[in-house]
Amino acid sequence: MEKENVDQLMNLCSRRGIIIPSFKIYGELAGFYDYGPIGLSIKSNLKSIWRKTFVKGLGSLEIESTIVGSDKVYQASGHINTFTDPILKCTKCGSTYRADKLLEEFFEKQKNYDLAKKVGHMTSDELQELVSKYNISCPKCKGEFSKITAFNLMMKTEIGPTGGTIGYLRPETAQGIFVDFKELYKSYNFKLPIGIAQEGKVFRNEISPRQILIRMREFSQMELEYFFNPEKADELPLIENQKVNDEFLNKKIYLLTREDQEKGEEAKKVSLSEALELKLIPNKIFSYMIYKESLILDLFGINEDLTRFRILMADELPHYSKGNIDLEIKINGKYEEVAGNAYRSDFDLSNHSRMSNTDMAVLDGGKSVLPHVIEVSFGLDRLFWAVLSNNLYKDEKRGWEVLMLNKSIQPFQYAVYPLQKDDSLIQKSIEAQRILQEKGYNVFYKETGSIGKRYAKADEIGIGKCVTIDYNTLEDGTVTIRDISDASQVRVKLNDIGN
Repeated sequence: MEKENVDQLMNLCSRRGIIIPSFKIYGELAGFYDYGPIGLSIKSNLKSIWRKTFVKGLGSLEIESTIVGSDKVYQASGHINTFTDPILKCTKCGSTYRADKLLEEFFEKQKNYDLAKKVGHMTSDELQELVSKYNISCPKCKGEFSKITAFNLMMKTEIGPTGGTIGYLRPETAQGIFVDFKELYKSYNFKLPIGIAQEGKVFRNEISPRQILIRMREFSQMELEYFFNPEKADELPLIENQKVNDEFLNKKIYLLTREDQEKGEEAKKVSLSEALELKLIPNKIFSYMIYKESLILDLFGINEDLTRFRILMADELPHYSKGNIDLEIKINGKYEEVAGNAYRSDFDLSNHSRMSNTDMAVLDGGKSVLPHVIEVSFGLDRLFWAVLSNNLYKDEKRGWEVLMLNKSIQPFQYAVYPLQKDDSLIQKSIEAQRILQEKGYNVFYKETGSIGKRYAKADEIGIGKCVTIDYNTLEDGTVTIRDISDASQVRVKLNDIGN
């Protein structure tokens, strides 16, 4: 089987209603996508694995905060002043483009890959020089661009009937965690270190949404903010009252250092222990989070050879970060950030403390401590897209596409099909469906269409096994089970399905 490209994936998603462009009947609005039943099921399974790993697996708390935030929150967090991208606007047709991305595409077409890599690290003035030097014009109408300006990515709204209170749709779930931190401490009397997690919708008014689920204006995040005493950054937490064994440091990951990036080299496989000793990773707690992330990739069905952990260059760091290591996954031949790991130190708690006049310090061992924070932030939609794009294959023998998902994220583990629309077969099929559901499986049922077409649909949406009820079932009580991996078929007793 050969791996399919992103065009075939989008075609499949469209045909099977896995994802749907939002408001399609009114013309598509860039940067917004809806999930159909199959897509939502896969997405929900990804969330469940994240919860098991980073919430239950670390003994973390999980909250749900509001989507709309006060402007004071985002003044304190620095987003109002710094959450910007460089924008170019055509003076002729009015089209807008993100300057660095437009230049990156231009230089890639010119096969000037060195310069294409560098534009992402340039200032607005440096980008402007390139626009002038290479006479960059509007791709749509060839019109001239106005000067590059800074565009704030937050979506602004007015709260209340008079519009006197300004609010913003949250650009990250993290700020809800930070502003609730002290209240949670009072209510739950937790001890450091502690993780507080949140998943939900966030909004960024992207200049040029692109690549389907890669750059969206409304998307989902799964974030963990891990609070700890900065004097104990190398003391790992107790997980279910058990001490974490240092053996996790033997885990090897593909790590791309700043030096590697400057030399244009590929990521090298190093142990977490090595990376910690070389101070490529800030502290042991940070390395443990990367370890957990590397384990979860296997559950998501992502081959580690398609991944790397990239240390961000100094000029790439977010305003709140003392160090970032992004998890990147190859999607359609190009590495894309799927999770950001940031050492936020006490940036957020300090700023909210000053802005709100609230003491955010907590007690640790009898001492007042302002915790530091390590953030593990997954982009759920990008993760979803990475999983699908790296697990869709074309099977020439079958004549259709096969979505080979891990069992833990399949939308349905089983499909049940009566061979024909016959009352006796349908009755047995309903019995088979009940048996599987009682054993805890998600089951897809369909009784119309040829059996070949039903098998094709099952393969295309990632159903692991198909149970076919035929006339032999009525005679000897056996059914056919077909496996998605190789389309092989075996006969088993009806009551044994799902064992």
